[in-house]
Amino acid sequence: MSALVWLLSGRWTIAGAQAVAGVGDDAIPIPKGGYRLLIAGLWNDHNAVYDPAKPSGRARRPLLGTLATPNFGTEFLPQLSAAQDGIRGLSGVSNFALSLGTLETAGEVRQSIAPIAVDYGVTRRVSLRLLVPYAESRDATQLLLNRTGVTANVGANPAFGAGTGAQARATNGALVTQIEQARTRLAAELARCGNPSATGCEAINANPAGAQALLDRAQRTRANLVTVYGDATRGGAPVVPINGSTVHAGIVSTIGALRTDFNAYGITTISSTAPAGATTIYGPAGMPVVASDTAFGVGYERLGDTRRAGIGDIDLSATVLLHDTFKADQVRRLLSPTRGVRSAVTVGWRFGTAGADRTEDAFDVPIGEGANALLLRSTTDFLWSRWAWASATVRIVQPIGDRVAIALPVRDEAGMFGAPITVRNAARTLGTRLDLEVSPRVALGQFFGLSGGLLLRRWGTDRYDPAAIATDGSAPASVVVGSRTMRAAAVGVTFSTLASYARGRSRFPAEVLYTHTSSLGGAGGVVPAVAADRLELRVYTGFPRR
Repeated sequence: MSALVWLLSGRWTIAGAQAVAGVGDDAIPIPKGGYRLLIAGLWNDHNAVYDPAKPSGRARRPLLGTLATPNFGTEFLPQLSAAQDGIRGLSGVSNFALSLGTLETAGEVRQSIAPIAVDYGVTRRVSLRLLVPYAESRDATQLLLNRTGVTANVGANPAFGAGTGAQARATNGALVTQIEQARTRLAAELARCGNPSATGCEAINANPAGAQALLDRAQRTRANLVTVYGDATRGGAPVVPINGSTVHAGIVSTIGALRTDFNAYGITTISSTAPAGATTIYGPAGMPVVASDTAFGVGYERLGDTRRAGIGDIDLSATVLLHDTFKADQVRRLLSPTRGVRSAVTVGWRFGTAGADRTEDAFDVPIGEGANALLLRSTTDFLWSRWAWASATVRIVQPIGDRVAIALPVRDEAGMFGAPITVRNAARTLGTRLDLEVSPRVALGQFFGLSGGLLLRRWGTDRYDPAAIATDGSAPASVVVGSRTMRAAAVGVTFSTLASYARGRSRFPAEVLYTHTSSLGGAGGVVPAVAADRLELRVYTGFPRR
């Protein structure tokens, strides 16, 4: 009888204790000499993480939300602090806060995995599995800087521009030189006028302390100009006040006052009025420039909207059925209403074939851990009635130590752009991965089933020990990523022809399973708030019939 006719006929009698499988692992054996081909699609997505600062373990915050700010400045780019201080000194605005504008963030990670697995029943109690996942990951993050174009008070330093650089550096260099010449001449006059018999020293002798203060002020102004704008040979900071802005006008006023004060001593070398201000402002696409431009000293090559695809980590495992009330008899399992218990143990090896992390990409989403690992799993099925059963599973993944490239310093979201990165070789020791899962199942006749799952996942402490980077043999401090835990729940719907096939009523033994999993909380660190959907097809060969 087809599934459709069965549904329309209203025959909802319960057939067998476990006619339909469901969410999560179970201890159901593979028939001797038979194969099970598994083809699935798994889609993971998250745009939020559980906030480690909140003790509840359930509070979420947007992914990259700590980067969002109305003023993207020295809080996130501390390497611009000297430039900010220089602008304050030049403009006379003591509370000036350098800002490239409002930064809006929308972090999102998407991952698609197509696992292909083949199970083979060596005996009624022993089976082998080969699992090969094809994975595709994408970072869909958007960082919009100064979207309206009016929230920044600094722009690109023209001294670094390909077309404007030479002229801007010439302008800046001329001003710096003129101030230095004025200082040199005034210092010489102060020394000359120290002689009581010197003539023409009325202005200096009237206020020698004022002349010395002018020398000191000119020195500070010159140093600040070099720090912020640069000189004739190089640029200064990557950003400078916008040309024509209030701050830029303040700098013009400072230089004008300096020129007037030197003129009072008869020194007229300062003729330039202002350094080259910014005419280009960073807009919505400015963040990749900030991340990759060497002038900012961040060191990333890419920033967001990246994609990776390839073969992930491959698993090879063997499962041994330790106990089975149904004596590993598939027909009896599907058609008998007997209560029972079934338990199996799996031992396997994971080949770390996934590609390494891209250290030059700030938001890289790897397609696997890329580490060899020992796999252990224990699953026990409890059959309570003709229509209800459940599975309890413990999964352990013990990664093997290896060496990887790591970007130093390791930074969190808020410190992502704070300092230049250095890529180093490091010994990696990943902590033990542990899963505890309970999956209750309800059969709705011989074709359909509903199932659920509760999952507790724990990642052990990860450790990275970088290789020595200094000539004296010293090495950077080890990087330790603390243990994290995640709680999740799943619900699934299954369609199966196995019981019908065993009765001789269906042509093909197959199962189709849809599962939706949603995380419920996380603790111990930054844990992604993942939602996952899985669609799975299992096709059997050599399956027995009554």
